[in-house]
Amino acid sequence: MLPEWLLQVGEATPAPTHGTPTAWREACLESRPVLLASWLAEQSQPVVVLTPSLSRAEQWLAVLLRLGLPENRLLRLPSSLTPLLEPTGVELETLHERLRALYALHRGEAVCILAPITAALQRTMPPTLFEAELVRLRLPDAEPPDAHEWLCQIAPDALLRRLAEDGYEYQEPVRLPGHFARRGGIVDVFPMGAELPVRIEFWGDEIASLRLFEPATQRSIKQVKHAVLPPAREVPMGTPEVAERIRAEWEARIARQPATLQPSMRQNLEDDLRPLMQGAPFDRLELYLPWLLPDRACILDYLPEGSWLVLDEPLMLNTAYDRAVEELAQSLTSRAERGDIPPLQPDEYMEPFERVMRHRTSLLLGDPIVAGGKPFPVAQEYELGTRTLRTATGTVADLWQRVYRWQQAGYRIVIATDRPTQVRKALQEASLEGSVELFQGNLGGGFVWDAQKFALITDAELFENRRLRLPPRRFTEGVPITSIMDLQPGDYVVHLYHGVGVFRGLTTLERDGVKREYLLIEYAHPDRIFVPVDQLDRIQKYLAPDDKPPEIKRLNSMVWARTVARARQKAKEVAEELVRIYALREKATRPPYGEDTPWQAEMEAMFPYIETEGQLRAIAEVKADMESPHPMDRLLIGDVGFGKTEVALRAAFKAIMAGRQVALMCPTTILAYQHYQTFKERFEPFGVQVALLSRLISPAEQKRILHGLKTGAVDMVIGTHRLLSNDVAFKNLGLVIIDEEQRFGVMQKEKFKKLRGTVDVLSMSATPIPRTLYMALTEIRDMSMITDPPPGRLPIRTIVAPYTDWMTREAILRELQRDGQVFYVVPRIQGITHVAERLQKLVPHARIAVAHGQMPAREVEATVLAFYNREYDVLVSTTIIENGLDMPNVNTLIVEGAERFGLAQLYQLRGRVGRSDRQAYAYFLYRAGKLTEKAEDRLQALREFSHLGSGFALAMRDLEIRGAGNLLGEEQHGAMRSVGLELYQAMLRDAIRRLRHGETQWSLDAPVEEELPDASKLPVDAYIPHDYIQDVAQRLGYYKRIAGSRTREELKSLVRELRDRYGELPTPLKNLIRLMEQRILAHALGVQSIGVEGKRLVLRFKPDRKLKARWQLALQQAVRGIRTQPDEISAPLGDHPLETLMLILGELKACMEA
Repeated sequence: MLPEWLLQVGEATPAPTHGTPTAWREACLESRPVLLASWLAEQSQPVVVLTPSLSRAEQWLAVLLRLGLPENRLLRLPSSLTPLLEPTGVELETLHERLRALYALHRGEAVCILAPITAALQRTMPPTLFEAELVRLRLPDAEPPDAHEWLCQIAPDALLRRLAEDGYEYQEPVRLPGHFARRGGIVDVFPMGAELPVRIEFWGDEIASLRLFEPATQRSIKQVKHAVLPPAREVPMGTPEVAERIRAEWEARIARQPATLQPSMRQNLEDDLRPLMQGAPFDRLELYLPWLLPDRACILDYLPEGSWLVLDEPLMLNTAYDRAVEELAQSLTSRAERGDIPPLQPDEYMEPFERVMRHRTSLLLGDPIVAGGKPFPVAQEYELGTRTLRTATGTVADLWQRVYRWQQAGYRIVIATDRPTQVRKALQEASLEGSVELFQGNLGGGFVWDAQKFALITDAELFENRRLRLPPRRFTEGVPITSIMDLQPGDYVVHLYHGVGVFRGLTTLERDGVKREYLLIEYAHPDRIFVPVDQLDRIQKYLAPDDKPPEIKRLNSMVWARTVARARQKAKEVAEELVRIYALREKATRPPYGEDTPWQAEMEAMFPYIETEGQLRAIAEVKADMESPHPMDRLLIGDVGFGKTEVALRAAFKAIMAGRQVALMCPTTILAYQHYQTFKERFEPFGVQVALLSRLISPAEQKRILHGLKTGAVDMVIGTHRLLSNDVAFKNLGLVIIDEEQRFGVMQKEKFKKLRGTVDVLSMSATPIPRTLYMALTEIRDMSMITDPPPGRLPIRTIVAPYTDWMTREAILRELQRDGQVFYVVPRIQGITHVAERLQKLVPHARIAVAHGQMPAREVEATVLAFYNREYDVLVSTTIIENGLDMPNVNTLIVEGAERFGLAQLYQLRGRVGRSDRQAYAYFLYRAGKLTEKAEDRLQALREFSHLGSGFALAMRDLEIRGAGNLLGEEQHGAMRSVGLELYQAMLRDAIRRLRHGETQWSLDAPVEEELPDASKLPVDAYIPHDYIQDVAQRLGYYKRIAGSRTREELKSLVRELRDRYGELPTPLKNLIRLMEQRILAHALGVQSIGVEGKRLVLRFKPDRKLKARWQLALQQAVRGIRTQPDEISAPLGDHPLETLMLILGELKACMEA
């Protein structure tokens, strides 16, 4: 619903005349989206708003959203020219948004598309071809929703062929747009531009069901009757004929180039011709657009007859278009000069600007002129005369004076704000309360319209806050953590009873006519074992705390038993210490914090973005901790730049509102300074005193701050290790926040906790060090994770390549062309000035600064702050930039000698770029021929995890490569090496559980985790058939989940998931599940083993569970041929051994419960 004042503004605005170009002159930038909002809301056909840049398009989007236009009617259209600027593909998010917009226009939906001019005039497939490539599916009993052809019958193979021809790629499981997969009669597709993927189940060639499913869990969530699959790319795939035509034309162009460049051009062409011949998608596909799409078209060709085109400042549009064409020409020339591609022209990829001028039904906002002062032909002109308030700078008192004058003159005054409580209070003080309307939501800039006696004031004028909140992205790209722990043949594994061996794969064996699947594990020659899949819970992946491979021994050696006992003893010691510390905290109580205050809501509304789901969850968890009577100790894990600081901000404010003090500790002075700026800006309006304690502060000022902390005059202090000094004392410390937690030692953190047993602690980290990660996973510590990226973020383009001068030069030039900055990181201080000189020669006009750890601290800080304030273009440094610095203008990172860095370091470094909605680039350049296998693994991991939200998965991967390091101190290192990280974890968990239940002594050979009775001797076909789940890693994953289940509910949920993802369960898999159910039941009834002797089934009981005489009698009456003793039961196997087992256990349960 639009607010009433907006409708009134809409009525006063002159309506554009249909069929002729209309111009609104003298309408200031801030007023345009506001004046157009109600008109846009009424349109029943699509409208395209052309803007000079993506940031202006996002401004429109944010303002229209705030004014109440529905989110599903507002679409962004980003530009996808990257394959022309460099040898990479179009970002997935960009393709997703572009195809969503094309499909909406093609259908004639009443959407408003906000498009930068370059994105709108970029060539794309003509509407007729788009229609031909659409696949529309329906259920047989569903009516077609329109006159087009809707298929209810299609052979699954034919559908897969269509998808491949439309540019979809095979990827199991399907998590991202543009991917598809097949499992038997089920096909999963994530249609480009859709919010959720669709699961298509076939019965022969007929579509039996269509379901939307959740990419993260792979579970279906909704049945639908129709599904539309648009093409996955904007250009069609190649064909042998097209490929031959490209070869001929490109060869002719290549032949005219210098002989030295021809070989590399030919090589690149040959590499691309292979997928073009096969009709397969590949990164550089869009480079061949002029040959794949002989007919020219752009998004304007998709506009239905009579729909509107809105031009936001024609002159600026024309200038932005010319600049983009010039940049494109420079890039194409540069690539041709180094032998990457033959010379190509921008007009082969872009439509001319005149296309915009030819559109009949258009509305011009601004003067109707274009470049060179040429007039833009219009039929109707209106002068609106709205004036921006931006120029009227002055104090807030001056603003109230103007409001008073407007009020006297009878103006309607609206204040659009995120801080209504503060504004109301100010209006009361200025006695203006009744004459002003408040609208919830900052619009980033106000205006006054004298002709209509209307004034709009926003937070931009009141609080100098111009930031607008953007909607979150459509889909996220997190990787489920379990996939990192998947077993691959050749991996080291640990068997609980036999020790460390090598996993060689899955194998199916038949014994006595019974088929089962087994894991083959090899030990020292010639020993090997076959482990039944239902015992997979006894197998774990071996992860060591360092790079050394484990020692593989013979099977029958006693060494393993002794190793396990030793490791368990160590685990017990650590557990005792940890449990003691945490039990103290559990016992400790403090007055709980109250509910949020109204001020809290206002402070939170000042957050310039829309919170992501993960952020909201983390905020709720932290507040719940604070409102409980026990002190908080929570670890907050979020990828670099995913908004952890905002969670900390809200917790700090809550503590301060309750009259307690807050300390925030960071590893570096610069980071402390940056946090200080953020917290000060947000807290100042509420009268909160924030202080910074670091080397940058003069001794006199430090003294004043320390005094303030003692007396309570300072509410919050931000600093480095300086906060741990003995002279720092607080009056009433309530909350400690530790940022970049992985940089502080255990002792430093414990010191803070010892300050007061009742202090709340919130630790934040992007790459959690294993000790904290595992403490969190081992239930001693609470953990919140933020896995979704903020709106508008694009994944960082990661390029891993050997170092070359041209690549470095081009990367720096491209960043400087868009007014950005570059981080250039080298592994060591020696020779850093030579590197800076080399860069200066490559890019003479760049302003280059150098910073490293051996310079005086103040000089480093001064240099980095000057760079932060954009006085330099390139900062050449060692890894001092690695922690926490937030510089949204830096969007290119170049790391030289990348092979010398650890994975966590490279990851943290990469997080320093991509802090805004611009495409960011990370170049990891290594010296050719200098890569060790480990270094190659590390760089490969970064390439794999270049999507957002992968820091957490990467931390797990880093554990595998770099190992868990010194996880719990020196002592434990050996214990962990000997049994592997996962088993050591299990021991630690077991010890903690026992200690918490009050046990102090236990046998070191007692099972680490409760085990179900073994039933591998039962003659039943129980396995997952290969043709049901073909992928070995996925089959293993399900085996592990089945073997690890401990309740019927878990198994039922698994059955639902398998049925949903793979179709009806085959008999051997049903048997496997039912057998597992019986083992769970047998365990609950006290059975120790389920065996077979001759033709009889034998159940033996644990020593502490004897069968009572009346139970034995009842069983003998109920089951034919049964024999019972106090510690065992035996019965004839019969033709169906599983049924026999079910019958006996069912009767036994009934006896025990009677």
